[in-house]
Amino acid sequence: MKIKTADHSRILLYILFFAALLCLRFTLANGEPVGLALVYAMGSVGLSPLLASLGYFLTSLVGGSVRDILLYALQGVFLSIGFLIRAHLKKADLPAQGLPPLVSLALALASFAAFAPFTPYVLPFAFLNGTVPQKILLAAAIFLLAAVFSVAVGALLKKVLKCRLKDAEIVFCVLFFVTVGVGVCRFLGVNAYMGIAFFALLLFACATKDATTLVCAFALSLPLLLTFGLSPERFFVYGVAVALFIKSGRLAAACALLAVFFAYGYADGLYSYAAASLVPSILSAVLPALFFVLIPTPLIRELENKLLFYREKHLSRVAINRNRAAIGQQLFEISAVFREIQTTFSTLGTTEAEDGAKEYIRACIVEETCRTCPQYRACARKGAINELTKLVEIGCQKGKASLIDLPRAVSDACVNQSGILYAVNRQIGDYKRYMTETENAASGRTLLANQAQGVSEILRDLALEQSEPLRIYTDKERALNIALLGVGIVCSEVLVYGDEDNPTLSLVTYGRADVKKIAAVASHSFGTEMTISKRLTLGSDKFCCVLRKKPRFDAAFGVATTRKTGESASGDTHSVIKIDERRFMVALSDGMGSGEYARRISESTISLLESFYRAKMPADTVLTTVNKLLTFNKEESFACVDIAVVDLDDGTADIVKIGSPVGFILSGNTVKILENGTLPLGILDSLHPTAATYELSENDILLFLSDGITGAFGSTTDLYDILKSIPVHNPQQLADLLLQQALTAYGGVAKDDMTAVAVRLFKAA
Repeated sequence: MKIKTADHSRILLYILFFAALLCLRFTLANGEPVGLALVYAMGSVGLSPLLASLGYFLTSLVGGSVRDILLYALQGVFLSIGFLIRAHLKKADLPAQGLPPLVSLALALASFAAFAPFTPYVLPFAFLNGTVPQKILLAAAIFLLAAVFSVAVGALLKKVLKCRLKDAEIVFCVLFFVTVGVGVCRFLGVNAYMGIAFFALLLFACATKDATTLVCAFALSLPLLLTFGLSPERFFVYGVAVALFIKSGRLAAACALLAVFFAYGYADGLYSYAAASLVPSILSAVLPALFFVLIPTPLIRELENKLLFYREKHLSRVAINRNRAAIGQQLFEISAVFREIQTTFSTLGTTEAEDGAKEYIRACIVEETCRTCPQYRACARKGAINELTKLVEIGCQKGKASLIDLPRAVSDACVNQSGILYAVNRQIGDYKRYMTETENAASGRTLLANQAQGVSEILRDLALEQSEPLRIYTDKERALNIALLGVGIVCSEVLVYGDEDNPTLSLVTYGRADVKKIAAVASHSFGTEMTISKRLTLGSDKFCCVLRKKPRFDAAFGVATTRKTGESASGDTHSVIKIDERRFMVALSDGMGSGEYARRISESTISLLESFYRAKMPADTVLTTVNKLLTFNKEESFACVDIAVVDLDDGTADIVKIGSPVGFILSGNTVKILENGTLPLGILDSLHPTAATYELSENDILLFLSDGITGAFGSTTDLYDILKSIPVHNPQQLADLLLQQALTAYGGVAKDDMTAVAVRLFKAA
């Protein structure tokens, strides 16, 4: 049977921890159970407590008495039982799970205080020189050391070479290594420890290539200081030599370390020692330097890349908030510009031009006709000249003035009534052409004003959204990071932002993390379903995942369509677009008639609707703008439109029907009829459609039909009965079946363009 690479790594891990347990047995002079702290830490981070306890027991066989062996066995049994009890309390809260191991550790340390042989240390405080006080003090110290080792081992297994350690984690890791290092010095001797320390120093310097090598050198000097009283200054010099030459290559750094070692050896008179002492001392420096130089380069590169991983920061709240504020301010300024444009165009739309034109017509009539008349002064005295204003008003409204429109004062006094009417009607013709141009200009100004208003509202909403700084969710970020670590997923950065009801989560992960597991942990932490929105590659083994709240619903669509028999193109056009991650729009447009021209009208309508809704224009602005653009066409053009904007979070659907035939909402065994209340787009200059809001539930089907299908059935009642009798929940099957029945009703010949669009909501998986 083949052993997987993961199994090899697991075996190596347990071997290293067993070696650490063996060294910890010799950390103190009386063989105190310092290893219990490591056994507890191994069980706390998810390693096998049975194997940890077994390794702890085996260390007692190295130079231990029968009492030591029995005592170590009893202590291992206590810890194993504590962690086994914790394994059966998985559904309990965290404090309840952690209590049994703590109790078992306390019992194991109590057995040490009660039964272990012990030679008291000589302490400066007389009341602590007794056996029992020192045992109790050591037991308490080991109990605290267990907590320190738990943090250190967890950081070493889950974070080292993956992400940045916290300051407390770094201190606890150093304390763990120093404690084990003291055991190595006491168990294997100074030369063995020196060899391990030299190799660790070279490897650390190669990975970091900076001044932190000096910190590592200081930490490596502490076990020698505590065990043999050697000054840390030597390792500081070793650290300086390695740090200076490591950028020149591994060989240069190794040679620099050996040069300092041999220089110290000459100063200490090392070379005058006997071979039994000289050779081990020299090998303690030469062998680690040789092994370091012979390490394969790919392994070194991988180590460097992993260490650089947590030095890079991809998410910075301060930078993000600063950029958001700047963008928001700029959007506000641009929004104000479009608001001023809208105000300006609206202000220009007055009736002064129309009133001025009428006054101009009256003046022209008086100048051309009345002033040359002998009766002009008499008419002026009787007020007939002023009454011409009424005649011009009536003529402009009717488009032409006649004898019956003459005011009484004019008809009684004027001797040239035919001349007056001729002059009025001639001027009215010019007036009509002028007013047409004026109305077109006003219509264009209104269109631009509406568009400027829509753009202003979009920019204002974006400005408000962008100006709001990211809220701080430190507790949630920390809790999520811990939860992900608990399932073996390491995150160097976690950022939570957005509303509490609709949070957005960004995190940077190491390795090929299971996105489904990340989504599951995030969903549990936030108490709502989260889904992966984006997964961005930052490096060969580094990814940024963006998670958002999963919508409650998803949708399935079905479309069936055919063109009128004998026509080259269909005037029916449909669209299904995603407005954002939580809303979509479905639309059906039926252009006037059939054929190529109807297709162009319908496609233009749908394209405009898609563009405006994607830009998140206000719905009333969208529809009035599309209507206005269609009315600008010189040819007669209009379109019947069904529009629905559906929210996948709550199932609400805002439905607008403009000149279209009936639509339906199929819910279980009930059928709801949707009727329109306005003329088609493009007929009237002014259009004020209203949206009706409906609540769609799971498995409800929204159905839009063109008049080619509805016209195939005798009436709405007949179509209603057919829909109630169709037991189809698949929207595509429903659309196909309706189209087929409509064709059958037409005798197999499509007498009009026919389209059915069906949308079914269902619970998101």
